[in-house]
Amino acid sequence: MPASPELRQLPIGGALEAGWRLFLKSLPAVFLPVWVAGGINAIPVLFAGGGALGASINRTTIVITVICWLVESALYGVAIQRLDDCVTGTIRSHAQALHIGVRAAVAILIGDLLYNIATWIGFFLLIVPGVILGTTWAFFAYAAVLDRKNLLEMLGYSHALAWPQWWRSSAVLSAPAIVLLVYDVIASWPDIMSAVQQLGSGNLLAASAPPKLWYDLGLMPVVGAVVWCYVLAVCYVQYRNLQARAAVH
Repeated sequence: MPASPELRQLPIGGALEAGWRLFLKSLPAVFLPVWVAGGINAIPVLFAGGGALGASINRTTIVITVICWLVESALYGVAIQRLDDCVTGTIRSHAQALHIGVRAAVAILIGDLLYNIATWIGFFLLIVPGVILGTTWAFFAYAAVLDRKNLLEMLGYSHALAWPQWWRSSAVLSAPAIVLLVYDVIASWPDIMSAVQQLGSGNLLAASAPPKLWYDLGLMPVVGAVVWCYVLAVCYVQYRNLQARAAVH
């Protein structure tokens, strides 16, 4: 699908500005699936009986985690489709958007796992490879949802789009990355403070803070949904920007 004229060949500042405008415009349509995804993402940790530092891992927890990840992936697919609908002016029912998200769910889930493994290995080995992979593979979910790329195609397609000027995309994605980092610190703050208190008391086996329903299933999914709506909007703009660039080269 060709990019809309206002998204053609945007510079770094222009992409960030367009991403912010799209975030504000699409928030009412995108917030619900992203918010529900945030709540589902918290279920495995709560079910395991603790925060990230104290969760117990067993067969039941793994099964629940995989199911939750699949549902979460489908909902993010819905959000990406809703973003595209806001740009193109397409009217689509909730059932139609959900069908698209479900169709891409497995590819998004596996792509997300591969993306995180590869980028973290790249960061540990040498920072630059991690930055490059984190940039050039960042658009795999958009390729799966909007262009129906399969599992074998989406990462390669994302890399081919971003690689020629990966540093430009990296600069654009740095803004949502910083926002995500700030959110992650806020969301993990109870666990961080619990660990500090445990270590300060001489207990090296730091325990996580007990889960708080109002925080883990109330406040944080709402804040996280707003943050992710912004992240998805900026990434969408840059994805279409890269496609526009590829179309003229």
